[in-house]
Amino acid sequence: MKILVVDDHPLFLEGIRTVLPQLGTDVSIQSSGSCEEAMSCLDEDFDLILLDINLPGMSGLEGMQQIRHQAPATPLVVMSASEDRNKVMQAIEQGAKGYIPKSSTPEIILTALQLVLSGGVYLPMAILDTVNSSQSKTTNDEGQSLTPRQVDVLKLLAEGHSNKAIGNQLDMAENTVRVHVSAILRFLDVGNRTEAGLAASRMGLITETEF
Repeated sequence: MKILVVDDHPLFLEGIRTVLPQLGTDVSIQSSGSCEEAMSCLDEDFDLILLDINLPGMSGLEGMQQIRHQAPATPLVVMSASEDRNKVMQAIEQGAKGYIPKSSTPEIILTALQLVLSGGVYLPMAILDTVNSSQSKTTNDEGQSLTPRQVDVLKLLAEGHSNKAIGNQLDMAENTVRVHVSAILRFLDVGNRTEAGLAASRMGLITETEF
């Protein structure tokens, strides 16, 4: 597995180099200190790109978009010291497969990256939670409601779990999960699972106490 880490902080690079080998056997890590430097080595095939969006030169979401344009098939995960809710949402909406705060524990980082490598999207719900919401708002503007079971499914769906994984965790048949997911997408008026996680966060459906 080849991983490109785009970051200019030596201490972070040293720390992440001790974590990433735990993702599997034969993990190769290459680092770049800027987006420009990273783009110069994207003629190689990487399995994963980790990007700090606060870099010298081309940075932020512009740098992310340029890297994604050169390596559209490679999952890109933002790892940043910023825990700004708007940055998280913008990164995900513009194609990042995850946003991991640098304050995360090694266990959370590994879990998030394993989810992304398996095809999921990692959303840091502790950041995305609506601060002023103490209870789940399980009724939408049309008066439709989610059942408690659908809220359970939504929580796992927003974390990027597959229908099979959700069924295993909730002791539910995969077909039943599929029905619940369809109902959730209709309730949120969205077209896919990533949009469902973002919409649920905006509406305050997912609260910190549920995680």
